[in-house]
Amino acid sequence: GGGGGGGGGSRGSWDRQRQRRERDARRIERLTTPYSRAPDCTAQLDASKLAAIEELVAQRLAAKLRRDFAESDALLQRLLDSGVRVTDDHRLWRSDDRPFVVPYRQEGGGIPRLGTGGTTRIEALVLERGAAKASKDYRRADALEAELSRMGVGLDDRRRTWRYYDAAPLPPPRYARHGGQEGAGGAGGGGGGGRGGGRGGGG
Repeated sequence: GGGGGGGGGSRGSWDRQRQRRERDARRIERLTTPYSRAPDCTAQLDASKLAAIEELVAQRLAAKLRRDFAESDALLQRLLDSGVRVTDDHRLWRSDDRPFVVPYRQEGGGIPRLGTGGTTRIEALVLERGAAKASKDYRRADALEAELSRMGVGLDDRRRTWRYYDAAPLPPPRYARHGGQEGAGGAGGGGGGGRGGGRGGGG
């Protein structure tokens, strides 16, 4: 009996070590992820200006990684002085006056419905909805979510993902169809994704 308990304890200790290693690996990956220009940034930048910004952003990341926070702050101030804003959480920079909109990624399989414009159109609508939410235009955000739902697309603001409804036999509640078409469970999820949910999941 005691031996079995000891084996269980060893397995538990090994699981905790594995989970800690995985957390450390994810943290290192996040910290070393390079920054990129926000995909919806509308600033007109020539090649030399773009290269200069990217160089400053890369220098700041290098300073952060070697924990030279004074240098990192100084580089951030140089970016701000030149009209460039940075979000460390999402590894993005932009040089226009628009708010940051974090792009969603597709989750699951499925194929677009005929006549919807395909994945490119869907991603553009998802990004436009994010911009409407960031600007607190919740009516526009709700209208775009309804349009996506008619195209067979559900959104998960918490995970920042989108997926086709037919990607799984039954969409999880968080992917409930707009307007609560999935019954009681779907109604709850749909309400969270609507105007009230829009304020909670802003980018």
